[in-house]
Amino acid sequence: MSPLSSSPGPERERDNVPDERRVTATVTVAVLGVFTVYLPINGVAGALHDIADSTGAGTDQLQWVSDAYVLPMAAAILSAGVFGDLHGRRRVFSLGLALTGVGGLVAALAGLLGSGAAMPVLWAGQAVSGLGAGLLLPTTLALIAHAVPDTDGRGRHIGLWAAGVAAGLALGPLLSGGILEVAPWGWIFVPAAALSLATLVLGHRCLPESKSPEGRRLDWPGQLTAALAMVGLVFGAIEGGSRGWTSLTTVTSLAVGLLALAAFVAVERRAAAPLMDLRLFASPGFATAAFASVIALFATVGFTFLISLYLGEVHHHSALEIGIRLFLFAGVSAVVNVPVGRLMRRVPPLVLLTAGLALATAAAFLFTQVGPGTGFADLAWRLALFGVAVSLMLTSVTVVSVDAAPWELAGMASATSTALRQFGGALSPAVVGSVYAGGTTPTSAFHTALVTVGALLAVGFLGCLAVLAAGLRSDAHPA
Repeated sequence: MSPLSSSPGPERERDNVPDERRVTATVTVAVLGVFTVYLPINGVAGALHDIADSTGAGTDQLQWVSDAYVLPMAAAILSAGVFGDLHGRRRVFSLGLALTGVGGLVAALAGLLGSGAAMPVLWAGQAVSGLGAGLLLPTTLALIAHAVPDTDGRGRHIGLWAAGVAAGLALGPLLSGGILEVAPWGWIFVPAAALSLATLVLGHRCLPESKSPEGRRLDWPGQLTAALAMVGLVFGAIEGGSRGWTSLTTVTSLAVGLLALAAFVAVERRAAAPLMDLRLFASPGFATAAFASVIALFATVGFTFLISLYLGEVHHHSALEIGIRLFLFAGVSAVVNVPVGRLMRRVPPLVLLTAGLALATAAAFLFTQVGPGTGFADLAWRLALFGVAVSLMLTSVTVVSVDAAPWELAGMASATSTALRQFGGALSPAVVGSVYAGGTTPTSAFHTALVTVGALLAVGFLGCLAVLAAGLRSDAHPA
């Protein structure tokens, strides 16, 4: 007998772990993974003013600090689930963690460089981390789904996963603010990098490999055209704010993005295994929920980007002071997630989504009353209100999307909603940053950008209201 066959080996040892221990280990590692994904989003946003002071970066360069992370994340999400099914979920999870860790270390290195070289290196680090985050996000859910096949028992573990998301968003700005009190800005990337690499080691020891390759294939034409469309539209929006909307670079970028989007639609209509089944959009309910998915994270990320710049530039707050205010916003959202999840058992998710969009619209317009003399208390209740709205939107929007889709397309509906939501998050800093950069004063620019966010939220609210009204008419006059 060979040494290989006589030894139980790590795979055999993992197979002998009791089910409950395996589930606990899998959920713990998955929650750590998703916490790592979301920790830098608000954490980096709270540090933008410090990065600008240190490097002399303008608004257009700061936009890419956020978008260099969120854009690859949105593009990678489209294929990450299929990639995990084909090649192994633990393998893809490990690759995502490795990329996130390496990218974080590269971004940290940027803080040691001179102002001329710092920003390109920071963008590169953020892009590598974002690609890793895009691989991690759907894979963490797939790991939980495989470990807990019972759908009734899975809900509690998905709740822990959602808590990891909320904790990352809430704690990121506090952690970054505390670091910036004692160290240069490059150090804000070290905790996420270290946690990524530690989770990578833990996952390798605890996670069993799993895959489901039957009937799965990668849609490379769809993936490439989708990524090109995202990059073209986001790059065009950023360049429009800095170079002008009629500049050759802006027009070319937007044209490439729109042509790639048209190509994506054409490819997906003919694909045997499409990334995005376009039949979903034939349902008015799903189409409305899809738009709401884009707007929900667009508003969340855009607001965080705007308030961080404004508080640093106009109120002259330190990164820690900004972090405390962002913690109030994200912390309220995290706390409200729990009762909102319970409320969905008694209140239709579409009603909660509609209420969230209405509340977010009101909050965006209420922030246009914020000025240089606004104190903490007046800011705090507005932040808390926006936090409640975000919880209502993000907790319900995927459920609404799935409920509006045919049963056989439920998984595709969930994945599509997630991808569209992340694209909204990627597009947001580009659009609101360009509006902000075009303002005559920081306060007027802040208000104009918030009106833009509020107007889009209002469109989403009216769309959901129309779907609700149509449903009530249908119930009143059944066929």
